[in-house]
Amino acid sequence: MKHCKINLVIVLLILSWNAGAQPLTKDLRDALGGSKKSRDTSKVEVVTGKNYVTLLPVIAYGPANGFALGASVSLSRLFDGGLTNLSSALMNAQFTTKKQIMVNIRTKVFLDQNKWNLQGDWRFLIFTQPTYGLGLRSSENTQNDFTVNDVGTSKHPLAEDMNFNYLRFYEDVSRKLGQTPFYLGLGIAIDYHFAIDDLELNLSADSSNRYETQHYQYSTGRNFNTENYVTNGIKFIAIADTRDHIINTYKGYLLSLSARINPALFKNSQASTFLTYDARYFLRLSREKFRKILAFWSTGNFTTSGNIPYLALPAIGWDAYNRSGRGYVQGRIRGINLLYNEMEYRFPVSRSGFFSGVAFINATQASSDSQKLFDGVALGTGIGLRMLMDKRTRVNVTLDVGYGMDGSWGIYLYLQETF
Repeated sequence: MKHCKINLVIVLLILSWNAGAQPLTKDLRDALGGSKKSRDTSKVEVVTGKNYVTLLPVIAYGPANGFALGASVSLSRLFDGGLTNLSSALMNAQFTTKKQIMVNIRTKVFLDQNKWNLQGDWRFLIFTQPTYGLGLRSSENTQNDFTVNDVGTSKHPLAEDMNFNYLRFYEDVSRKLGQTPFYLGLGIAIDYHFAIDDLELNLSADSSNRYETQHYQYSTGRNFNTENYVTNGIKFIAIADTRDHIINTYKGYLLSLSARINPALFKNSQASTFLTYDARYFLRLSREKFRKILAFWSTGNFTTSGNIPYLALPAIGWDAYNRSGRGYVQGRIRGINLLYNEMEYRFPVSRSGFFSGVAFINATQASSDSQKLFDGVALGTGIGLRMLMDKRTRVNVTLDVGYGMDGSWGIYLYLQETF
């Protein structure tokens, strides 16, 4: 397996070196229509007020979910002409044979020459997912766990199965400061976990059969209800954004800082405060081959006071677009505090720009009651292929293979770039 991974990386790097220097010229519509035209993407204008839609059917299988059928839709629109950025919405819905429902909508909207920036993350899940405890818990009996889009197909030794429902509503509104790239804003954040069924919990009086799960120990130790809890907050936001494109960035940076205050408004909630940062930097390596890019992503989530409910704690794969932690199943690493860093090399594969590739490495650190944030690191690595769906909006279909250091690996199929 190791030799296979090395050979794949070498092949992709050779393709990157030999790819032509011309800009994007061909997308899926051109390929299906047999187009042989060579046109500079910079001359392909997005029409104000027009919707650009890309659809990706989703078919998957996993023992925890059964067969899953659904679709992902990328919607792009330019609301105002001139200097206003392209706005984007990414929507997906999946239904499974185990009666699970997963509906996600994420939006990024720019209005009035970028004076206003609106970002939304709305979700409703009837869900099944194992948890693995807090911090960087490892197992001596590592195995080749396999996942498809974070759906596991084998049971990890540390996994504790759970069923739960989840409602998330995040909405941020920011205002640009003059002609600078800086924004200040406010947001609301609602996390509601309910109908929690801790499947491996056994509170039998017989000590030989009794088993307290990580979720149960954390929740009872902090006086949380073990079947439902809610975290409602107000966010104070500061953003700096110089990216040339929000869907598929070639150059620029993003820095987002937010302070979240969660008051104890309801019976099953507690007061807490939480700090989050998200930093991304895109370095173009060649003027001629302008899609040869080094992309960097760093994000951190820190509990600064009070207690956060177990399932609301930061975890890989639970970021806004469920893209962190390639190589690990969603929720494999969870912590009271969590730090995530990733570097990705992006490069052209075909001269037409229809195909491109990536190679990436990521590192995750997480803390628990007994483990400090910097006590260890979990590494993930992998490679991927991109197919250009629409050159006007730069929307790609992404196919990645990721490997985790605990022997796990996964296949990830999405619309739009990882970050």
